[in-house]
Amino acid sequence: MEVARGRVARALLGWLLLAGLAALCWSRMAVTTDITHFMADESDARLAGISRQLAQSELTRTIVLSVQAEGDDPAPALAAARRLGEALAGDPEVAWLRTGPGPIDGEAIHQLYFPRRNFLLDDPKDRLSDAGLRAAAVALKQELGRPTGQIVKRVAPADPLLLYPQQLRRLEAARAGGLEVVEGQFLAEGRHALVLLATRHSPFDAAAQAPLQAAITAAASGLGEGVTLEQSGVARFALAAEHSMRADIQRISTVSLLGLVLLFALMFGSVRLIVLALLPLLAGVLAALAACLLLFGTVHGLTLAFGATLIGVCIDYSVHLFNHYLLAPAPAGPEASARKMSAGLWLGALTTIAGFAGLAWTSFPGLREVAVFASVGVLTAVVATRYWLPSMLPAGARPGRLAVLAAAGLGRMVVRLRRARGLLLALPIAAVIAAAIGVPRISFSDDIKLLTSTDPVMLAEDERVRGRVARMDSGRFVVAIGSGPDLAAAEEAALVSNDAVFAVLTAARAAGEVAEFRSLHSFVRSAAAQRASLAALQEPGLPARLDAAFVAEGFRAGSFAGFFADMSSGPGPLRPAELAGTPLAELVRSFRVELAGAEPTVAVLSLLRGVSDGAALRGRLAAVPGSHYFDQAEAMATAFAGYRARTLELVLFGLLGVFALVLLRYRRLGVAMAAFAPAVLAAGATLGVLAMCGVGIGLLHVVALLLVLSMGVDYGVFLAESRGDPEGFTATLLSVVIACLSTVLAFGLLGMSDSPALRAIGVTVGLGVLLSLVLAPVAMLLGERGER
Repeated sequence: MEVARGRVARALLGWLLLAGLAALCWSRMAVTTDITHFMADESDARLAGISRQLAQSELTRTIVLSVQAEGDDPAPALAAARRLGEALAGDPEVAWLRTGPGPIDGEAIHQLYFPRRNFLLDDPKDRLSDAGLRAAAVALKQELGRPTGQIVKRVAPADPLLLYPQQLRRLEAARAGGLEVVEGQFLAEGRHALVLLATRHSPFDAAAQAPLQAAITAAASGLGEGVTLEQSGVARFALAAEHSMRADIQRISTVSLLGLVLLFALMFGSVRLIVLALLPLLAGVLAALAACLLLFGTVHGLTLAFGATLIGVCIDYSVHLFNHYLLAPAPAGPEASARKMSAGLWLGALTTIAGFAGLAWTSFPGLREVAVFASVGVLTAVVATRYWLPSMLPAGARPGRLAVLAAAGLGRMVVRLRRARGLLLALPIAAVIAAAIGVPRISFSDDIKLLTSTDPVMLAEDERVRGRVARMDSGRFVVAIGSGPDLAAAEEAALVSNDAVFAVLTAARAAGEVAEFRSLHSFVRSAAAQRASLAALQEPGLPARLDAAFVAEGFRAGSFAGFFADMSSGPGPLRPAELAGTPLAELVRSFRVELAGAEPTVAVLSLLRGVSDGAALRGRLAAVPGSHYFDQAEAMATAFAGYRARTLELVLFGLLGVFALVLLRYRRLGVAMAAFAPAVLAAGATLGVLAMCGVGIGLLHVVALLLVLSMGVDYGVFLAESRGDPEGFTATLLSVVIACLSTVLAFGLLGMSDSPALRAIGVTVGLGVLLSLVLAPVAMLLGERGER
């Protein structure tokens, strides 16, 4: 009676814990597809930090909507764009929306820049040479002859070099972003009316972006016939990736579970056993999901998809218990059967956990999340199998007829294989040959774009719209970094570097190395540069030389004496903080990033478009201290390649640790090798086959090899534990076959995913586990020494 009460108590406790985990996951569930989870946070930490901040910045939160009507008349498109803007302006997810440059407070801009006009001189050496002054006089005479000449005439006595009007043109160009403005609205290529908006939340926040995309679709449907809408923005791609991953997860989980239920129905013939077999899996997935939500706040879509494949790992433990309980039962009941096989269960689980635990120390947040998910899931599944499941198994259950026949058939196959020594040797030799031929032919692929799938139609539309607005290239920029004892000093150091970067980019554009760029220099430059401008204008001989140059072009002598008289008064150099609260504030936000560090650090960005020669640009920037050319795709490929290499090294060290555990358990080299070697051979042969098929090996293929090694060692350990028990050995053989079938089912479906990352994991694990199934019993037979 006491034993029965203990069984009931353990069963109830397990159900309560399961319900608690489910409630926790339900209350905290938050899924992200943010690609920055797979951006390394080492190598150059400052650049990596900038990259991650940009991925959440206004640059990536901006959406561009392009409206086009039939015919060449832009009026219908402009009217439709106005209606579209009005429909979306009130959406709670829209932070700001513009259909044109919008009104600007001219007086505020005048008060900001006109008193500081003497700080705005670029290239004083050329501009203040005799030839430069003569050119300035000619330019002023031309401006006075234009329709705006009366305005220029009022400004000219105090600004003969037209420094203030030149600054206004810079600002106007920055406001329009290179776009044509018609009737106060943005127009591209003479027919595409544009609406620009920014979202409040991250573009990777599906919960926030889905309603906005629905609102855009609804608003577009009311624009009328003959009007088409296209858009560009990160949010739509992130939302599509999230939907794709959810669909993959649902499909993989559903079909895998249905396949498992059918397989278990054939083998066990009991609804109760089928339900119980799935409980450790459910507990593992819920515990892993809860751990990720508590530690990281969200769970990545790739982690969830990867977690769906835990079906193929966690189910191994309950299958192994059931086969032993039904085919080779311990006389004392289910608990005794669990105790009898507990050593094999724990050793198999620990080798799996050890394989994934190493990922927790990586510099990729996404892979750390995968490591936590897999480790917690496997540990929970084995604990549930060992301590919870036996309390709910019925006493005296009988095996299904198909299970008995399958176990007996596997036993007979083993007997035949033992006699066919040549065939036994041929199988591992074939695996070695596949590895030897294929591994040297491996080509590595480290493109971060392989982590997600992209609809080519959507991508082409995005590129068309981006081309119309002349937006800067995503993920490419020049950064000028400054540090100092306080934030003001750090900002000034960054601006000094940025001034030099501006000159370099101007030269690079003239040389055709960069098509276009946008810089904070157009709005504000370093205080040092502003003081240098004023100092150049205060040189003693300049008033006489300027007067002579302008008199030569027909101006009266002494007309600009006031220009020099005013230099001693006025405000000091313009600081970036003074732009806050002005109409220019929203234009300059994206150029400046504050970085965490031991001392205050500021990064000033220059956005690029059409970089044709990155190496030449890097060469130019080498002479500018604190500057870097950053290509995010290139940097991530380099980081991924380095991490892939380090992961392979960790796998090798991990294998030594796993082998030490196995050898410590069995204390016989032959048995330890028989349990350990099949996984290594299967992983090597898998790499070889993939390489011979022309598959580029990337980071996620290496991560998938951890699963192959982990499950391959599980198979070897399970067989080694039963090597002295004929009934137990055939039961274990059946367990390994069922486990392999469930794994191949789960990962085979993963291999048909739309996501390149999930396909890489699915194909690698599916093939590797299948090879492990073939090699594990062969190795055990080759390694036996008189044991039957």
